[in-house]
Amino acid sequence: MIRGQAFQIMIRNVSSVVLSMVLLLSVCVPPGVAEARDQSKPLGNTKEIEELDHAAAILYRDVMDGNIEKARADVAEVSRWFGTGQVQAALSVEAIHALSGSILEVQQATQSVQASPDEWVKAAANLRLATDALAHPRQPLWQQYYKILKEDVSGLNNQLAKGNMKGFKAGAAVLEDHYETIRTAALIHGRTSEVVRADSWISYVKGLGDQQNADASAIRGALDQGNPTFNALFGREKDATALAPFIPRESERRAELAIGMIVLLALVYAGYRKYRAGFSG
Repeated sequence: MIRGQAFQIMIRNVSSVVLSMVLLLSVCVPPGVAEARDQSKPLGNTKEIEELDHAAAILYRDVMDGNIEKARADVAEVSRWFGTGQVQAALSVEAIHALSGSILEVQQATQSVQASPDEWVKAAANLRLATDALAHPRQPLWQQYYKILKEDVSGLNNQLAKGNMKGFKAGAAVLEDHYETIRTAALIHGRTSEVVRADSWISYVKGLGDQQNADASAIRGALDQGNPTFNALFGREKDATALAPFIPRESERRAELAIGMIVLLALVYAGYRKYRAGFSG
């Protein structure tokens, strides 16, 4: 019964699992992909920035593996590279503040005896996406959250249509959680004004959901601004999918198959992790 419930939870969170796989694979990218990825780096990218990104990738992998002792040492390595002049010079004041906060959040999560594995992963993912945005500004991983956030908005609309305010409130919390994961990366990417706009919109929607007698028309009007808000944040003028800029129209069928394989691999990987944990226990 417990395994069945765990499997259902894994299915419901498949988007997060797939993105976790993407982040893990970024630690050991195949040579051909790595070369294409290197082309996205600006000419002025420095060794310090590359080392910072690499350290954050290793930290994320160790957190996902549950190796918290190793992760604590990884945080120190990330902090060391973050403190270099070349990294600081590449960041705006807002980005420096946000990235330092992300590093502190990981440090606190890995040192706290009360922190849950979910908190470790969330903090490490936030940092991983942030350093990647600095190292790969033309093709950052955080852009893959576009579709997830759009689906969150769609879910809120569905809950409102059903009159399920409890579900709406829970959905707003999930949306905020996903947004917070990419917020630092968006600031590093130079989306400061768009981040301020998204902050205000999410705060307003959450406030409406917390009201006991919220006006449905007011909520509906607020939700209508969700897609334009995220379109602006991700630099998309039209309501396109996250894969649209990267997949030629004639390759859509093959892309669907590839996505299906990614999902399958993610599920197999997650199942193996749970099996290994249960076997070792």
